[in-house]
Amino acid sequence: MNSRYFFSVLIVLLVTGLSLFPAQEFPEVDVQFADKWAHWIMYAAVTLIIGIEQGLKRPVRAWGTRIAVIAVFAALWGALMELCQAYLTTTRSGDILDAAANTFGALCGAMVLLLLYKTVPRMKNVE
Repeated sequence: MNSRYFFSVLIVLLVTGLSLFPAQEFPEVDVQFADKWAHWIMYAAVTLIIGIEQGLKRPVRAWGTRIAVIAVFAALWGALMELCQAYLTTTRSGDILDAAANTFGALCGAMVLLLLYKTVPRMKNVE
């Protein structure tokens, strides 16, 4: 595996595994909307990790476009995971609100990335 994007590949595989793993294996948490918070955090993390690796490894001129592409990828991946849960597993069910939480997490991650790209000197440099 190319170690250049090791953490990006790792987080995508981890989120994919967590998305398709049987839900009854997860511990019960007594927090309102815990499931939605978990989705939000996972997809914010996907967006942040991919974006940080992109920015640290290869600063680019069009960082706004790069962040948008990363956020769209994360949101679409989240929607795909919900479809996989609905149609490819017998232990999970797809949920439109989970897909919305995935998308919102990706957008929040993108906003943090915008702040990082504007303030962290290593990420602001252009090629």
